[in-house]
This record gives sequence, C-alpha cells and structure tokens, in this order.
Amino acid sequence: MITIGINGFGRIGKCIFLQLLNHPHIQVGAINAPNISITELEDYLLYDSTHHYSKEFTLKIVSPNEFTLITNNGDSRNIHLFSNKDAKQLPWSSANASCEYIIDATGNYLTTTKCEDHLAKYVIMSAPAKDTTPTYIYGANHDKYAGENIVSGSSCTTNCLAPLLRLLNDTYTIVDSNFTTIHATTATQHTVDILGKSARTNRSILNNIIPHTTGASSSITSVLPEMMGKINGTSVRVPVANCSLLDLNVELADKQVTLKDIEKLIRGHALFDVVYQVNTKNLVSGDFITTMTPTILDMKASIDMGKGKFKLMLWYDNEWSYSAQLIRLVQSMTAYNMMTVKPAHYIKNMDMLNKAVVARFDFNVPCVAGQVSDDFRIKSAIPTINTILSKGPKYLVLTSHFGRPAANANVDNSKFSLKFIIPFLEKYLQKPVIFLKDGISEETINTIVSHSNTHSYSASMQGPLIFLLENLRFYKEETEYETMSRAEIAESPIIMMYRQLGDIFISDAFGCVHRKHMSICDMADSNKPYGYGHLIKREIEALELLTKNKSGKKILGIIGGNKLKDKLPLIDSLKLIPNANIFITGGLAKQYTVKPDDTNISVMRDGYGNVDTIQASTYMPDIMNQPGFNCYDIGPNSYNTLLDLIREADIIFWNGSLGIIEDKRYNIGSNNLVKQLIKECGKKIIIGGGETASLFNDKPDMPHIYLSTGGGALLDFVQTQILTGQNIPGIEIFTTTMH
Repeated sequence: MITIGINGFGRIGKCIFLQLLNHPHIQVGAINAPNISITELEDYLLYDSTHHYSKEFTLKIVSPNEFTLITNNGDSRNIHLFSNKDAKQLPWSSANASCEYIIDATGNYLTTTKCEDHLAKYVIMSAPAKDTTPTYIYGANHDKYAGENIVSGSSCTTNCLAPLLRLLNDTYTIVDSNFTTIHATTATQHTVDILGKSARTNRSILNNIIPHTTGASSSITSVLPEMMGKINGTSVRVPVANCSLLDLNVELADKQVTLKDIEKLIRGHALFDVVYQVNTKNLVSGDFITTMTPTILDMKASIDMGKGKFKLMLWYDNEWSYSAQLIRLVQSMTAYNMMTVKPAHYIKNMDMLNKAVVARFDFNVPCVAGQVSDDFRIKSAIPTINTILSKGPKYLVLTSHFGRPAANANVDNSKFSLKFIIPFLEKYLQKPVIFLKDGISEETINTIVSHSNTHSYSASMQGPLIFLLENLRFYKEETEYETMSRAEIAESPIIMMYRQLGDIFISDAFGCVHRKHMSICDMADSNKPYGYGHLIKREIEALELLTKNKSGKKILGIIGGNKLKDKLPLIDSLKLIPNANIFITGGLAKQYTVKPDDTNISVMRDGYGNVDTIQASTYMPDIMNQPGFNCYDIGPNSYNTLLDLIREADIIFWNGSLGIIEDKRYNIGSNNLVKQLIKECGKKIIIGGGETASLFNDKPDMPHIYLSTGGGALLDFVQTQILTGQNIPGIEIFTTTMH
C-alpha cells in the first residue's frame, strides 16, 4: 500500500482525496490544509457544487489534528490534518503519517529547491515547473521516469494534449500543430471586476470570455522534445465551473489518414478507457464532469479537412481527470521505484555498438568423471549472449568461475580450466569461440587486440568476435574482493586489468549474485556502463512472485531435501508471506520441529525408508515413531495432503526433492510430483534450482514452469527480500538508475 500526503486542499487536493477513498493500492496518510479546521472537514468533503461521487463515508474526530475516515466497505484509516504554510515544518515522514509520496496541490512549490522543503522522499508538483524539474505525464512519457525524487505532473491542459500528440506523432508524424484551450474558470479568477494589474484576468468570469495565457506549449516540449517547433497554443477562460474543451489543429505527414483512422487508433490503444476515450454523441461540457479520462476525442465536433489536416476537439475534466492523472503518475513512479533492478541497466536498453563487452556468466556446471552431466547453466546464458551480439559490439568476452581452484601460481589448477566449455558454447551459438588461456593479463589484452585488428566483418558472417576468459578464480582478487578496501581495489593490478578488458560490463550469473566477488560487483565502481541480462531479469520476476506477492495470490512452498540448517531460514521466511502455506518433506520432515507459530506449515507424516539405503524399503505410517529409521521418500497419505495444497495454490515454489532421486526405490514421489506440476498449467510454478531442477532435464520447456539456475543465490535472495526488503550484493548494484 502506497501512503501519500496532500499539500493543499483546494479543488485538486480535494478531488485526489475523494478518488482515493476506496483505492486498492493508495491511501492518504496526511493532509496539509491551513485554511480549514477539522470540524469543517466532513462537510467540505461531503458536499460539492460540481462533482457527484459516493458519499458513503464518515469522519470521526480523534484530536484537533487527526481524524478517522470510515468508508462504506468498513475500512478505517487514521489521517493527520496539518496546518502549516511552512513546508519545512510538515512531518510527512513521521511514524504516524508515514507519507512517502507528496502531491503538492498548492501551485506554490514549483521548483526543485522549493519542493525540497517538504523533507519527503518523493514530491509531485501539480503545475508546470518553473525550473528544469523533470515533467512526466501518464500516457505521454511516464515510461521515461528514471527514479527522480521531485517531478512535475504539468497542467490539466498538457495532460489532455500530450498523450494524443505522442500517439499521432509516433504513428503518423506531426508536421505542425496549434491549439486553443477553452478552459473553465479557476479559483484564481473573480466573480466581479476588481482593481488589479491585469487588464483581463481582473474582470468578472461570470459574464465574460477572457483571453488568457497557457504554459502548455512549453510544457509539452519538456514532455515531448520531438514536438519542439511543432506546437503553439493559447487559452481562453469561459464562465463554466468545470470541464474544458481543447481545440487542436494538426497537420500530419501521412496525407492518407482520415478521422476514422484516428478514432480507430485511439480505440485500439492499451490506455483506451484510462487515458483516451471517444465521444460520438451530441454532448456538452456538463456531461463530462467527473470523468476520469483526460483525452476525450469528440468525433461529432472534430473536422477532417483532408490531406492530413484535422481540427480535433478534446474534452477534459480539468479537476477530476487531472487529479486521476496525478494518482496514475504516483502509481507508475511507485512501480518503477519498487523494481528490484532498473530498466536502464537491462541489456535491451543499452547501447553496445562498437563497444567492447565483458559478460559474466555462471558456467560452473556439474561434472561426473570429467564429463559435463548437466549443461543447463550454459544453455541459460545463450539468450543473453545472442542479444549482446545482435547489438553490434566490437567484441564479447565471456567470463565465469569453475570449481574452487587454489589462487596460487604454484598449484596445478589445470583440471579447473574453463577450456572444456568451448564446445558447448560453439554448439549452442553456432559461432567460433576463442579461448583466452592467459586469463587476466597483458597477454590476454594483446591477444584480444591482435584478433580484433585482423577480424573483418565483411569477410566473415560470424559477427563480433567471441572470447572465453580462463577461470576467474585463478586470481585471489575474485573471491577476496569483499574484504578489500577501496584503496586496495584501486591499487590492484588484476582488478584494473580486468576493467581494461571492456567498455561495458554485463552480469547474468544469477547463481553467483549472492557473493560480493570482483566480477559480480566491481562493475558498479568501474565508471563504465554496466547491466544485467535476460537470466537475472527472469529469475527476479519469478522469485518476486513469492517475495512481493503483490496480487495476494495463494502460495505453496514445497521444501524438501536433507539439510535442515540450509533450509530452516528459507522456511522461516516463506511462512511470513501473506496467503502462504509451507509443506515440509524429504529428509527434513524427520528433523523439523513444529513451533507454536507454524500455523501455515504442514509436515510429511508417512513415508518410505529404513536405517540406511542398503536395507529394503519399508513403509512407515508415522515417520516420527520410527526411531533409528531414515525417511527416503514421501508416503501416500502425505502425498495426498500435498495434492490438496497444490489444488488450492495459485503459485507453487518447490525447492528440495521429496526423496533420494538417484535411487529408483525412492524417487517415485519426486517423479510423481513432476508429472503433477506439468499438468497444473493454470498455475505459476517456480522450481528452485539444483537437484530439483534436474528432475525436469528431459522435459520440454513449459511456460507455466520456471526452472531457476540459483542455488545459494536463490535462497539468499528470497530470505533477504522477505525478511529485510533489501537486495543481495550482485542485485543491489542494479537498483539505481544510471544518469
């Protein structure tokens, strides 16, 4: 739930408050309204000369500066009423108010410096800024928001105009445009003529049409820079209380476009009924009061003048729909700020043309008798490698660790060489890979330069050169990075040489991001662009279904295996997730002691096993009453209990087998569960890496099942996110936006 504060309680502040009465994701924590007492507040909210809305709420005064708002659905919320014109004195972030986002609806705080007086994390101006504060409009450029703490939501007119201009320019290209907004009266105007400095705005609004200025032209170009030199406008004020009409004249480069084409374009847009709407009836301004969409094309009032020229008439409620736009802006800002990793760091959004790219992967694949037994981690890296290659880099250096070699020049580490990975890479990439046997060294840099100088794109259809660097763990700096001081890092020849390998550094080694190793975290200190690949993005999106559970869906965690010490922190964190149930199985079931607060935990009760795996398999109706016996697979009664939990769940997380999967006598439960989960295509299923993921090795890709490459990283990520809301080291570096 987002908690906001509203500074100023005039027309916009009041409309925002009313729209948030039953909002599912936003609540008001405090209001600053120096010109109203708490005893007047209820009547002020209940009655309005313009808007019609639900009045099924009551206010209960708690103190002179606090009231309880009780809505028609029975929800109640204590809200603080501040009364101070000095923003520095407003306790927005106090424990009681806890307002993270402030909508300044006064129109007085229109520079970043002034907004900083609020001492709040995020501030949204409700008017065009008078400085270079970034401006964002939902539906026009909200997708460009990059985490700024202070922004402007521009004006009501700009919120009407900008979305349509972007849509028309993106689709047909605008040659030229101009507009006049026929604007309803505002609180700064006068009912009778007064003595004032202005020859026009001091006149009565009741019986005049008053030419006025508008900041929409300049505001538009701050939102849509591509409209510079293509837009001009003015305004007139008219004697209506609310709802305005924008007269837009536009010429498009595509001369074949018709008015019907524009209507079809609007109706087919993803934000139709949110930002855009179309009117085909003979309506007037009063019919659009309390509408939520800021850009309503009036088809009957608009004119198709032919050859790409149009007069488009757009209705907008300059109070209600504008307030709705500010709320949408807060939601989109929050969605961005809550992202674990920022889009600017995602490889798809990075420029790599003619740049040297170094990409860290996890090629630490399991081997048996010197042979790769599972190349899942290599295959998982291929989509990111292909995306990087498609961006036209100068060359690509792949890096990874393998095993735990001794970082000592006197030790023979040949068995830990990464050279054996090359045939697998070449098989999946269908491209040659050059092995950099000298690792992090001057020789390697010379090798790269030499190959790059002789490589000809025209002579080869292979694209950019691909290199594989020798095992990173041949260097102590890789694993000791976490304990090194900044001075030691700056003086390290190995770290400085590693930085010289590329212009851009990419991490897609999710299985290693819980470690603060050189190749994982130093990229954030290299003063070079750095980013993450598809695997990290997919892992986080899948695991955040558990850790954030924004939708409130029912979650089932199936936790098996045999190492209670490793799994206990995971169990303790998963049980804290709202709407979660945990089923403990495998060898853990005999070790786990149920605690009083384990109300959402079920433990396997019957199973198969014996004193050891040499003895014949024995059924145990109650594994806890079989002292000296080990449990090696799940029993039928417990499996049926698990099936019931699966049927109730929306999201299933499975980490740890139900038995010994290497033994045919004891892998029946795990294999049956695999078959069952494959059938559950209406659910989202996350398989927690390692041994559990290996059960799906011979299965085709299924969109409802996500196989994680993580091991310790997965456990650390889930536990850290749930318990602290923080990120593990190799993910934390991507939580801020590059500027």
